[in-house]
Amino acid sequence: MLADRIVTTSPDVTVSTNLGGWVNRRGVFHRHDTPDVFRAHKLASPLRWEQTPRGQHIELGIAENNLFLTLAALGLAHDLFGARLLPVGTLYDPFIARGLDALNYACYQDARFMLVATPSGITLAPEGGAHQSVSTPLIGLAQDGLAAFEPAYADELAAIMTWAFDYLQRDGSGTSEIAWLRDVEGGSVYLRLSTRPLEQPPRALDADLRHDVIAGGYWRVPPAPGAELAIVYAGAIAPEALAAHAELAEEVLGAGLLAVTSADRLNAGWHAAERARQAGDAGARSHVEGLLAPLAPDAGLVTVLDGHPATLSWLGGVAGHRVRPLGVEHFGRSGDLNDLFRHYRIDTAAIVDACAAVLLHRMRSH
Repeated sequence: MLADRIVTTSPDVTVSTNLGGWVNRRGVFHRHDTPDVFRAHKLASPLRWEQTPRGQHIELGIAENNLFLTLAALGLAHDLFGARLLPVGTLYDPFIARGLDALNYACYQDARFMLVATPSGITLAPEGGAHQSVSTPLIGLAQDGLAAFEPAYADELAAIMTWAFDYLQRDGSGTSEIAWLRDVEGGSVYLRLSTRPLEQPPRALDADLRHDVIAGGYWRVPPAPGAELAIVYAGAIAPEALAAHAELAEEVLGAGLLAVTSADRLNAGWHAAERARQAGDAGARSHVEGLLAPLAPDAGLVTVLDGHPATLSWLGGVAGHRVRPLGVEHFGRSGDLNDLFRHYRIDTAAIVDACAAVLLHRMRSH
């Protein structure tokens, strides 16, 4: 069974990253049987902390570097011992930076693991800048051997995780400079998630939509042919992007709303297609090129995410569209979520203003 091969690990945040249910069912690993101290002292606890050699969760202290060392070791079990494990590590997204060296070398050794980083961004408003992440989407974009995703909705996450458990196990041969992404080789996966409650869309993902989610993006609202504007969002900022698009819909007919589930996959596919064309495959076309094709050549893109704006600003280079990137560039503050979004200019009003600025520039250039 798949579940029998999963090993989870976390530095101090097992409960707050929602691994409690898994621990209750699968137990904590220890070399010796150790009783649950809470039950031994008749203390009420929603969690069972029996530790046994059969446990499938490794509990760490506040030591993110140790997390990545553990994931690297578990993720090489197939090479070292001939038995595949599926390691899943959870932590707060900003604390990825504490273990970057170990993460880099884990990927360099081709260790296979799933990194689940939640919560993320300034969306964790009340806890202040120490618990908020800004640059981690760029880490996901740049780190070799790590496919990074930032879905907004549970059905997207389910499709990505289904694909990811297979991706962790791939070891195909015959790859080359013109190979698409790392889909033959496989690799590790990074999920940048949020604890922000979002209203879920009433839909069932068909095969085409699942493909697009895994490829990196899909049109939440498809643009009309020759559309002059599209809003592009990633992750937990989805409600603000939806509200801004609805506000503009009557005035800017045919504007599109693009959901990016993986800036990393879109970017890697774009560069792979360019290499393929340089190698003689004139018909090579990436997913992101297909997504942006319906827009007018001089259309404007307003990109927004709860992270560094450079994560999506490169989209302007795909087909020459003018981009107005919104995001977070400075340490966060402690406060109400709406106040923080307004302060950092990633709220609905800021998205609408950016759209107006893009359209005004387009009008003046004609």
